[in-house]
Amino acid sequence: MIREVQYRMKVLRNGAEITELRWADSAPRVNTDSTAEIKSSMVGTFLPNETADLLRDELQPCMVIDGHEHPLGVFCPTTVKALNAGTRQIAVEGYDRAWRLKAAKTESLLHMAAGSGYLAQAEQLLAAAGIALVIKTDSGAVLPADREYELGSEYLAIVNQLLKEIGYREIWFDAQGWAHLEPYLPPSAARMARQYGGREITGLPMGESYTDETDIFEAPNVFICVCSNADSREVLSASAVNDIPTSAKSTFRRGMRIPQVTKVEQIADQAALQVYADRLRDESLLSTRLVSFYTPAEPGHGVGDIIGIARDELTGVYEETGWSITMAAGELMAHTARRTVIA
Repeated sequence: MIREVQYRMKVLRNGAEITELRWADSAPRVNTDSTAEIKSSMVGTFLPNETADLLRDELQPCMVIDGHEHPLGVFCPTTVKALNAGTRQIAVEGYDRAWRLKAAKTESLLHMAAGSGYLAQAEQLLAAAGIALVIKTDSGAVLPADREYELGSEYLAIVNQLLKEIGYREIWFDAQGWAHLEPYLPPSAARMARQYGGREITGLPMGESYTDETDIFEAPNVFICVCSNADSREVLSASAVNDIPTSAKSTFRRGMRIPQVTKVEQIADQAALQVYADRLRDESLLSTRLVSFYTPAEPGHGVGDIIGIARDELTGVYEETGWSITMAAGELMAHTARRTVIA
């Protein structure tokens, strides 16, 4: 079946569309990188539009498939440059709403009281930065001690620190502009969002350009985390061991323990510290195999989606670490992913 694909760049003011930006030559591009501090970005060169106020409006690229719109993100323009061309085009660079948290900073000493909820503190900072759309997984974790942040501390760094201390992922924003506050979960087939390869229409065509590197000379296989929370006499510790027989880095295969000791400044409790240690171990298993490939452009991708590839030696479960869409019909979608097989 042949599908009709078009693209639009909507201009949003207070969340509602007021106009759209058009382009003449090169198409805008949307990029996502799960390893970046701000996960999603957009760049493009547009024709002038007097209705749009790019100092306060937001941009929402959309993919239109057979007449149905699918958003690709909500972006705050951060760089707007007029070009010396006959059409007076403007070059625009923008980032997802995490940029609001990056730009917002404490204007005085910020005090957080012991016993206050981690998520409640994070949500207060989001609200102060003008972010009202939040999807969260509730947590009962509370600050074990008073906390203070110096004048000029970035909200984004504070929020991510709070999330990290309770075993959550870094904050990310979806295609509709909603902020996500959710626990870290290791990649697994049970969480697979989509699969590529074989004869699935979503997997055609798919390139085979990939790298496969393994460096285990000094790779740790024992992960020890130690935390001395402020105003607490108790020293918390947690450890996670890679003893998986199929892992080339494991204590079983190496015949020795190679420890990595990580000092954690603050943590919610023992359970959160164990999650922290487990995550270090899990990520050590996934850090050495990368794959890049292309597919027909499609909407619906988030940040760090779990995907499957069913194609010859590439077959396996992956975490999508990045994707890129050029907003032009016929352009392929670029993906990068890291494999969740044991290394």
